[in-house]
Amino acid sequence: MVGTTFVLSGCTFKDIDKRAFVTSIGIDQSETSDKKYKVMIKLAIPKGDPKQPESDFVILTSNTDSITEGLSLMKSQIDKELVFGHTNSILIGEELAKSNIQPILEFFVRRPDIQMTSYISVARPNSFEVLNFKPAEEQVSGNFLKSFFDFSKTESPYIDSLFLFDAYRRETEDGINITMPIVEKKKTQLEVDQIALFNKYKMLMELSTNESETFRLLTTGIYKGNLNVRNKNGSYVINLEKGKSKYKLIDNNRSIKAKYTIKIKASIEEKIDGLANISKSEISELRRQLENKIDADATNLLRKIKKHQIDPIGFGLRYSSRESENGKKLLWNKKYAKLSFNIKSKVEIKGTGLIH
Repeated sequence: MVGTTFVLSGCTFKDIDKRAFVTSIGIDQSETSDKKYKVMIKLAIPKGDPKQPESDFVILTSNTDSITEGLSLMKSQIDKELVFGHTNSILIGEELAKSNIQPILEFFVRRPDIQMTSYISVARPNSFEVLNFKPAEEQVSGNFLKSFFDFSKTESPYIDSLFLFDAYRRETEDGINITMPIVEKKKTQLEVDQIALFNKYKMLMELSTNESETFRLLTTGIYKGNLNVRNKNGSYVINLEKGKSKYKLIDNNRSIKAKYTIKIKASIEEKIDGLANISKSEISELRRQLENKIDADATNLLRKIKKHQIDPIGFGLRYSSRESENGKKLLWNKKYAKLSFNIKSKVEIKGTGLIH
């Protein structure tokens, strides 16, 4: 009887103290003229006491011609194995975002160890400044940045969060373009109150804070927004408790129109000129004024976006899904140039919120 011996190789398991968890990745243009990218990763350093609210981190950097090479070189900068499974944020520096982001998206969606649900955004002035920001309290390094985009932690009317999988879909799908939030490093804080608009390759324009709120209203809807209104009776702060919209494309061969219907529930939160009773006629006047302002702001924003020949809302995708002709992309390009907008908003002011 002949005995056979099998040699089984064990798994390459490493203890947790031999691993370094990457929470955020940043890509900037290289600081050296002979390299293309400055690649950065933010590593969380766990504390011994989980009750301590403070966290610490390390940022590793590498100037390279490819992201793959940069991440490989970083392995020589630390005595631990880099683990990307907990990466929740990807930052692209503003200067790089204005050149070409396609290779960056192509790389990340092909990395099986990076989550497709990672948030992606534009960093101002660059990714390094944003990654290097340290909040006063943070249990896990990198979660502070993630919390800006997590709807369970923030309800800002200005933030339009973007997942990695959706960014790649918008980059490859005809009829829709990329929108990214802009994370800006100020002196002592981070601010996320603007949206960047892209074509298929690069950032073409940025929206102001008010335009970002209007854009959110036209797409995903808003909660807890506000508008300042002034008329002959005084100045008011209107709380937009909830706003949502829907549209349909009306194609008459010679012309095409996007007909929007916007519904908003609001309340009068503050009268800047002082507390006073507000009559029903005054509330009706404020409602009409609000509707006119929202109609005008939405129309102006849509026209401004169309001038840049980009389609972040996805009118082209909606049109293509309902048409069966060949050459739909070429046909839509001609249609989009003629697209007009009809905005009709309806505001319901529930109450004043003032002391009578």
